[in-house]
Parts: sequence; structure tokens; C-alpha cells
Amino acid sequence: MLKREKILIASVDFPPHTDGVSTISGELADHFYDFGIDVLCIGPKSKKDMEYDKKRRYRIFRFYGYNLGYLRFFPFFFTFLIVFLRFRPKKVFAMNIGYGGLISYFLKKIFRFKYYLFGYGYEFEKIKRRFLKNVYLKIYENSENIFALSNFVKNRLIRFGVNEEKIFIVHPGTDPSKFYPAEIPERFLKEENLEFLKDKKIILSVGRLVMRKGFDMVIKSLPLVLKEIPDVYYLLVGDGPIKNYLKELAFKCGVEERVIFAGRRFPSQLLYFYNLCDLFIMPSREIKEKGDVEGFGIVFLEANACKKPVIGGKSGGVVDAVIDGYNGLLVNPEDENDIAKAIIKILSDKKLAERLGENGYKRVLNELNWENFSRKVYEFIK
Repeated sequence: MLKREKILIASVDFPPHTDGVSTISGELADHFYDFGIDVLCIGPKSKKDMEYDKKRRYRIFRFYGYNLGYLRFFPFFFTFLIVFLRFRPKKVFAMNIGYGGLISYFLKKIFRFKYYLFGYGYEFEKIKRRFLKNVYLKIYENSENIFALSNFVKNRLIRFGVNEEKIFIVHPGTDPSKFYPAEIPERFLKEENLEFLKDKKIILSVGRLVMRKGFDMVIKSLPLVLKEIPDVYYLLVGDGPIKNYLKELAFKCGVEERVIFAGRRFPSQLLYFYNLCDLFIMPSREIKEKGDVEGFGIVFLEANACKKPVIGGKSGGVVDAVIDGYNGLLVNPEDENDIAKAIIKILSDKKLAERLGENGYKRVLNELNWENFSRKVYEFIK
């Protein structure tokens, strides 16, 4: 019997956490196992991780201290070292350059193995000190390949000083078996207290409530939208540091009764939210002083998988996720008039909305799904 290749996927962010890096790490692990690889994973200890791990057929090693900020490096490091020395994988996917990437860089000086990195669009822009920049460049230089989630991310890596020959663009995807067109059960509407939204026009956003997502600009655009389409409601699924600010903004704009904060949800709970809406929107913009930018935008694909049209901001890697006029519309994320115009255009034109949603749905099925993503990555490393 042939011995299966061992690959370690080491991530500070891992399911059941629901951020982008966690999703990519978990999907990569699931599909690599299906490809016949002996997958080993490192991820943080968190609520419901035992429930998640029991459903997996590969080994996941959890470290404590996720909420310690940068100090979590130490429990992550010890877990990484123990797993690496015990199983001696020949290939490592370091999903976070400042954690697994840094450790892999030093271990590679002692042990013979290859490590791979991902570029998300924000990680290297936060590095201001020349010393740290040089450390990051060394980590990139000694990796086998860097997988960039979009053309924007690739260009940022090159601008940072990374060798272009090492960089490959691999667009992320979504899972059409988890996100698909579905009827909304009455039970869901009752449990979420959303029965009053029947026969209303619903705009949906899903994501962490932070400034770069542009949810504040959607709220600012609502008074303009309501003049043209009076039965519109804005449903926000997520939580984050600017939640109170968004609530205050809705009040100042006089639309507090039209903005619904649904709170954070696990991926398994999102299907009906996507299917409930008429339009998905996330007009992301770059927060330059923080180096905060959207590297791609998996949520656009999740909405498209449910045959919903999307609106995204002309910023970062969103232009790879949303093809203007094909699966959605792109807007100036700093202009509430432009945002309102796009919302009105889609909500008042049923044929346009259906065409955008259908195109996005086909794109997910044929191209932007996790199996294709994982297979492309695996083809590069074979």
C-alpha cells in the first residue's frame, strides 16, 4: 500500500471560526484529504471545535490562547513544533505569515521540507518598520510559492518586494452544496422575528462590522433609495467593533426602523438569509492608514450561489469577485449616491437582477468553488 503524503496546514484562524482565513484553511484541509493526502491541521481552541473536529476524517491539533493577541504566538509555536517533530511532514501550508510562516522559515534551516504561503491583501501593509519588512521578505523568499487570492493581492506582493515568479493567483470559492437557491421555511422567519419582511425588498450584508466593509455607506444611501423604493429594508448579519456606530448612524439618517441587526451567524445559518434577500451588498473600501482592504470577498460568491445579484466596491480584490455587469455591479465605495443608484437599478429591474444572479450561480458551479480552488493549489505543489 502506498504511503500517503503528509501535509501540515497550520493556521491561527481555523473553523469553526468563520473569517476568510479560517474558511480557506478548513476547505483546503477537507479537499486535500479527499485527494488522498494525509492531512494534519493546527488551529485554535474555540467553542464548538469538538463538534467540528468529530466530523473530520483527519487530525486537528488545537492550541489554547487565541484571545491573547500577539502572545498567542507562543502556544501556537509549541503546538506547531510538537506536531512537526512527531509527524515530520514534507510540506507545510503556513496560512499566516507572521505565525506559521515565521516558524517554518526557521525550521527549514534545520529540517528538509517545503512551505507555502497565502496572500490575502492586508498582512504586509501593516509592516512599517524596515526590520520587520526584511523579515517578511525573507519568509516569502524562502517559501516555495505564494498563492494570491486576486490580481490586487499579487500586485501588492510585488510592490512589497516579493519575487513575481513565486506568486500564483488562485481565486477562492464557495460550496454550492451549502449555498444554493432554497425556499424560506416559515419556521426560520418566526425564529428570527422576520415575518414582517414578507413581500418587502430586502438588501443584505454579511460580514464583520468594520469600516472597510462599507456598511456605513449603505446606511447613508438608504434615504435616497427609499425615495424611489419605499418598501426597502436593510438586513445586516454580523458583529463587530462599529456596531453601535452603525446604529447611531441609522438613527441620524432617519432609517433606524429600516436597518435590522441580525447579529453573528455560523455559516450553516446563512443559507436562508441569502435566499431571503433581493440583493447582496458590500461596498468595501481601503482604509489606507490601517492597511485594511478586502483581498477578494467570498461572501459575494455565497450570495451568487443562491442566485442573488451583488454590489461591491471598486476596491482591492473585489473587482475579481464581482465582474461589473455580469454577476453584479461595482460602485464607488465612498459615494452614497453611486451606491443608491446601483441599488435602485437592480431592485427596480427584475430581469437584470435575475440575469446577474443566474450568471453568478453558473460561475460558482463551473469555476469559483472550493474543489476547483483546492485542486489548483494541489496541482502547483505536486
